[in-house]
Amino acid sequence: MSRQLSYRGLQAFRLTMLTGSVSAAAATLNLSQPAVSRLLKELELDTGLSLFDRTSGRLVPTLQAGQLLEEVERSFVGLDRIAAATRDIARGRRGTLSVSVLPILAHSLFPRVLVDFARQMPGISVRFDSAGSQTVTQQIMTGQYDIGFVSLSVPLADLEITRRYRLACRCILPAGHRLHGKAVITPQDLQGETLVSASRRTLMDTQVQAMLNRNGIEVSMTIETPLLPLASLLVLEGAGLAIVDAITAAHHERLGGVAANFEPSVELELAVVRRRDAPQSGAEKALMEIFDLRMTPYLRSSM
Repeated sequence: MSRQLSYRGLQAFRLTMLTGSVSAAAATLNLSQPAVSRLLKELELDTGLSLFDRTSGRLVPTLQAGQLLEEVERSFVGLDRIAAATRDIARGRRGTLSVSVLPILAHSLFPRVLVDFARQMPGISVRFDSAGSQTVTQQIMTGQYDIGFVSLSVPLADLEITRRYRLACRCILPAGHRLHGKAVITPQDLQGETLVSASRRTLMDTQVQAMLNRNGIEVSMTIETPLLPLASLLVLEGAGLAIVDAITAAHHERLGGVAANFEPSVELELAVVRRRDAPQSGAEKALMEIFDLRMTPYLRSSM
């Protein structure tokens, strides 16, 4: 019969993996190196896994170690949330709201949302992160974050969708480009241009590709990135043009770039998701009201 896993052993394993050495893990835990090595060996015996290859006095993580770390990290994130909550309670704060959003929001709109929220709800602590839609979805499903902002191009499993936002997409270009000054850019205008591709895995880029194909437009696509803020920076550096959402386009203009409407219409649809079994707090409702107001200028329509 296997023994119950040791919390201390898991802690030693996590720190060894994150720091890259037993000595660093030992220093963090205030233990000797032999003591940490013993904890790691006991963890291997308790789990039946081969976590490290021991060569030339060094521990080299195995594939199983990497897989185990993913699960351990989820658990420790939960413990970190509990620890943060206890600190907030001790400081007299009324609560904590955790939010994970797409990079297009993290690098433009959301910092202003959080500033407005902090002024309106000074007693609430906010934990803020940014990741791709698939990662955000997993974070919400596993309870690591309260609410997430994702693209509707990914499966949402059993998550509750509380908001949908449809964003018109625009064409961004560097200042001084030959198309600078055009109010509307069409597929025909892109003939022979270099286009920074958002990512051929996304619904938005699929729409762009289909539109170019229908119109027989030939473009060069030498750079592909799923991060629209990065696409904006590439355009500013002269890497080409890009079709991006209205929020990214507005941020591109603030950085000194140029944006124009793009027709026929291409859209990016975003959603706010949460766990169905989680109660909605007053802080969450307040954040969403602020976000709705900030989103209004960019929406084609919302519901």
